[in-house]
Amino acid sequence: MMNSPSTKKPKLSEQVFDRLREMVLHNELKVGNYYLEQELAEQLGTSRTPLREAAIRLEQEGLVNIIPRRGVFIRPVSAKEMKEIYEVLSCLEVAAIKSVCRQKLAGERLAELEAAQTAMKEALAKDDLECWALNDKRFHQLLVEFSDNHELSRLVNGYWDKTDRVRNLTLRLRKPPQQSTEEHREVIEALKAGDAEHASQLHIQHRQRASDELTKLLEVLDHAFG
Repeated sequence: MMNSPSTKKPKLSEQVFDRLREMVLHNELKVGNYYLEQELAEQLGTSRTPLREAAIRLEQEGLVNIIPRRGVFIRPVSAKEMKEIYEVLSCLEVAAIKSVCRQKLAGERLAELEAAQTAMKEALAKDDLECWALNDKRFHQLLVEFSDNHELSRLVNGYWDKTDRVRNLTLRLRKPPQQSTEEHREVIEALKAGDAEHASQLHIQHRQRASDELTKLLEVLDHAFG
């Protein structure tokens, strides 16, 4: 019996690409390091051909560079690139906030947003920064999801991989994110009040502060990786 299209396994080249991309985005391959293609192929249990195809695709995404005779170089996210991403995300999320305010945030949606913020606060009290980061991301995802604008969601989701990569890289280098946690609470209160302008301004300030903090850390890393 033939498999239906929905149950077919991805082609080997796609599997290798997905796994290699995951390794880069989750910092399993160290930023600033070179890896020989044969070394990576053996690590992934594949041949050099699909590995090289995957590396070329990742180079097109700006995640790696293929350097002759040296291998695959894991590119850091530059401070400039992160600043630009945060500027775009801020604009898109403000559009989502205004849409949420027009719909009057309440009920189950309000409860989900509050639960994410509460989980951030509890994780911070336990010094569980990984849990904090997951719930911080959840908070931002909910804001966009509740806009009920699928095109907006698609655009925002396109940036999450790079922001996740930087978050994982800098999580223990940043000061405890107490201020971010409280800023999320302030945004919720403004949303509950239906005050789109205040909620938007709070969110812009939050993103700007976070961007400045990350940019400074990435500038240090950029210098280190030369």
